[in-house]
Amino acid sequence: MDFSNYMLLTLMIGFSLVQILTEYVTRKLLKTEKKSILFNQYVSDKYFKIEWILRGVSLAGLVVMSYIYLSTNAPIDTWFTILLFYMLFMNIVNESVTAYMEKKYAKSKNQYIATLIEMVLFSSFLLCIMVTNLLGLLP
Repeated sequence: MDFSNYMLLTLMIGFSLVQILTEYVTRKLLKTEKKSILFNQYVSDKYFKIEWILRGVSLAGLVVMSYIYLSTNAPIDTWFTILLFYMLFMNIVNESVTAYMEKKYAKSKNQYIATLIEMVLFSSFLLCIMVTNLLGLLP
């Protein structure tokens, strides 16, 4: 492994630790329940349906983007930037819908605040990666 692989591994571990710590602190301060890592907790049947529709739209968008990328001769850094922008957009849409449904239907009324904080953290991480071109690791 060369230096760039260690840098990428350190970046991913560091972001994961910051995300876990932020989630822990916000859940303790707001007195909300911890979200399950492996299973989604839907607050209503309406939210369940909306979530699966968003997942389908997200998957369809990835398939279309992959087809477009494979049919053109675009460089990998362009593809990477477009993919990160798409992930950022879908994350904001998905987490905004989740926060709205939590505000409307959740037992704990502060749960949506923790979701919004996590969305801002993840979105800022993606923006940092996009602006710095993966901290200079991409050509």
